[in-house]
Formats: sequence, C-alpha cells, structure tokens
Amino acid sequence: MSFRRIRAIAALAVAVAGSALVLGACGESSLSASSSCKDFMNASAIEQHEVVDRLASQYQKPDYSTPLGEPEVPYYCSANPSTTLGQFFTTAEG
Repeated sequence: MSFRRIRAIAALAVAVAGSALVLGACGESSLSASSSCKDFMNASAIEQHEVVDRLASQYQKPDYSTPLGEPEVPYYCSANPSTTLGQFFTTAEG
C-alpha cells in the first residue's frame, strides 16, 4: 500500500470516529422518570449514569449521583423491574 493511500484511510478513520463521538454526545438518553427499571437495566452504562445524575438532581437526592450511591439504582432495579425510575427516586432515602 502506498503512503498516500494509508494516509487517506487514516484520515477517513479519524473522520468516522469523530462523527460517532459528536453524534453520541448530541443524543439524549431515552431514559426518564417514567422509564421502568427493566428499561434502565437494558440501557447502556452511559445512559444509566446520565439518567441517575439527572433524576438525582431533579428529585434532590444527591447521594445517588456519587460513586457509592449510583450502584444502588441497578441493585434496586434488578429486583423490581416493573417499578419506574421516578417511583424509585420518590421513595428512596438519601
């Protein structure tokens, strides 16, 4: 392969990766207070983190957005798949 072709492929790879990052950053999480725990458990780790931060702020439960508090949500949701995230944050201590 020529240097010119390698450089073109590398430039294309960088452009594709950059586009993926931009599109990923622009997309909002599909999770909300009305989402079920089952939906939460099926979401990506990034979406889970984003919704926990957002709802912890909305419901004034800052303990859940800390590294020690955030795992409480998936722990609870794994045992209560039909509960909504809003119900969790409404009844949660903290």
